[in-house]
Amino acid sequence: MGTLHHVLHTGARPIGLSEFVDAVRATCPPRFTHQGSTQPRRVALAISGGVDSMALASLCSRVRKFAPKFQVSDNPVSGFRGMVVDHRLREGSFEEANAVCKTLQDMGFLADVIQINWSRVLGNYSHPKELPNFESVARALRYERLGYMCGYRKLASLFLAHHEDDQYETVLMRLLQGHGSRGLRGMKKAHDIPECDGMFGVHQSGYVDDQMSEWPFYRDTPSAKVRKHLREAIKADFRSMDNQDPEAEAESESEVEVELEDFYHKTQYASIEPNDIRIEDGGVMVYRPLLEFSKDRLVATCLENNVPWWEDSTNQDATLTMRNAVRKLYKGYTLPKALQKPSILALSKRCERRVQALEAEADRLLRQTIIHDFELHAGTAIVQFPKYESAITRRDSRSPLRRKARLSRRREIAAIVLRKILMLVSPEKQAPHIPTLENHVWRLFPSLADPGNAAQAGEPKAFSLCGVLLAPITPEFPQGSSAAASAANASNERHMQQLTWHLSRAHYPSTQPVPRVRTPYWAMINHTPTFLQSSRAQWMLWDGRYWCHAEHRFPYRVIVQPFLAAHSKPFRALLSPTTRALLDARLKRYAPGKVRYTLPGLYLEEDLDLSRPMRDVAPRRGYPDPIAWEYVKGGGAGDDGRGADRGVAQEGERRDQSEHPRVPDSSKMKLLALPTLGIQIPGLDEWIEYEVRYRKADREILGLAGSWDRGSFGAFGPLGKKRGRVMRVKRRVRIKARRKGKKVSRLRT
Repeated sequence: MGTLHHVLHTGARPIGLSEFVDAVRATCPPRFTHQGSTQPRRVALAISGGVDSMALASLCSRVRKFAPKFQVSDNPVSGFRGMVVDHRLREGSFEEANAVCKTLQDMGFLADVIQINWSRVLGNYSHPKELPNFESVARALRYERLGYMCGYRKLASLFLAHHEDDQYETVLMRLLQGHGSRGLRGMKKAHDIPECDGMFGVHQSGYVDDQMSEWPFYRDTPSAKVRKHLREAIKADFRSMDNQDPEAEAESESEVEVELEDFYHKTQYASIEPNDIRIEDGGVMVYRPLLEFSKDRLVATCLENNVPWWEDSTNQDATLTMRNAVRKLYKGYTLPKALQKPSILALSKRCERRVQALEAEADRLLRQTIIHDFELHAGTAIVQFPKYESAITRRDSRSPLRRKARLSRRREIAAIVLRKILMLVSPEKQAPHIPTLENHVWRLFPSLADPGNAAQAGEPKAFSLCGVLLAPITPEFPQGSSAAASAANASNERHMQQLTWHLSRAHYPSTQPVPRVRTPYWAMINHTPTFLQSSRAQWMLWDGRYWCHAEHRFPYRVIVQPFLAAHSKPFRALLSPTTRALLDARLKRYAPGKVRYTLPGLYLEEDLDLSRPMRDVAPRRGYPDPIAWEYVKGGGAGDDGRGADRGVAQEGERRDQSEHPRVPDSSKMKLLALPTLGIQIPGLDEWIEYEVRYRKADREILGLAGSWDRGSFGAFGPLGKKRGRVMRVKRRVRIKARRKGKKVSRLRT
């Protein structure tokens, strides 16, 4: 039961609405700065019933009256929705959750009660408290349920009520666990929702569907200020055109038209470009606007506004979680001054400033890095890392320790840059730790190598890291040059330390199963032989790189797995000669060598003749029942009248496991399409509809790094020659226009 707690507070004062608004603005910066106007949107509040979450709810209930144009991230706030989490760890927790929900409704909120389901993680344990990793499991289940509800309610922002005391406990725990400066920063004020990898629309996804909807939350239309500048620029262009000499303008246009006409030969250069692949973004962001406020001020806020709260008895159990043990430690005993709250919070801020300084230096190094080609069709990139030597000053030459410290700092900066580049193509869910990458930066930056690695740093070799294969691209020298000259040039190239690397998905080891996702089964009505469209499936994340979606009419399952070499010849035999030539051209350009065997392939579970009419197609005899039925009370023939044929369970019997093998036989599969390359067998459109999108790629990284489109690698076949000619033609056009006294802006090539 919620009651007002009479707590003595001598110095704490309630949190003012102006303070809260400033904290929210500092915590929730815009995510999509390139967008224009946005629609109002609700914000989710994670409510446990404690004093911290109830204080957050109280502030949110009053803030819209104080600031009508209150905005969180990109969208104005149209309201809040509470999500009351019931962990079901003690008696009466559900009734207490309903009481909290009723209090939120009295504040004017919509609210949902979310219960944690422990059955699928208990295993042989009888109670969640017996789990050895109880705290981490509870956190994962809690965020999973919160993320699911946010995705269901179309909410993109989730407020958590973590405060200054929680930050102190977090940093103190990480200090005891031996974390470095990055871990000792504590909890972040804003980040993607954790524990929700692979949930479409929740974790770094959903932006494309939002833009395709009738009323998107993020609109492409520019704001009024931007439209005003565009109108002024257009008017200025018209005025400049009116002031130009008509004869000179006509002469210039004719020269440009002739040169471009000489260049474009549509019959000579056939386009091999597949359809563009969309990049996903969006998802749910977690914000902590109360992280700078102490718990005493939250208590004072609740008391000031007559807001009840509920105390959870499990928070007092020091044997349940490490956080409870740390809380009992610093509240029950006098810790040394270095471990007290002011010192630990000061340590956290120092670590935050240090990490920000390193990130700023890494961004400067990233600006010198050139991403020549970032291909979404194969998930590859060609990157040229800059020269990065460790400068030794006079003071460093006198002190070996200073030289070692400077070298260590530069390795950390190089590791930060390497991590940002790797995450563009890596299939891993989490970014690798910086100390792990520091052991490999000498391969890309030989001047940062230890004395033990100095001999190996001179000769670049391919290596795998974080699921990515990094292969050096050695420079090509003119034919006829001597071996000594080639060796000297190669040595100079290594000395200049600007080798270019090809980044692709590492090859799948034969000792582990390949990544594989499955679409839903087919559906039938009674005994009619016509197969209906399968139920709309959720987007599935394949290999941590591509979101896949498909709806089909096949009598078998559709599986997404890597393109296997054994299916290359049968797949090519089904294609027309024109499509085969197009396949060869696209494989050569986007996925040369073994990279092609990391592409996603759309497979049918078993071979099927698609040239036959759909009404004559049926699964093979003895094919397992695709539906996993579960009966608790029922029995007999079932509601659909097919129970006898499908082996329906008797009363009290449970049948919830499919008869299909968990690992399908690849030798029986049939390759239908390579979706990222836009190649498929003829007539497939009548059977299946599919779409593939690339997972989120950091816009900031792509914006900071320089980007060339195969510019420094010369001609790559006819297309490369064509692009080179485009660049030369545009340059001639600019030169001739400048000679005539015209002002020409720099054209992007």
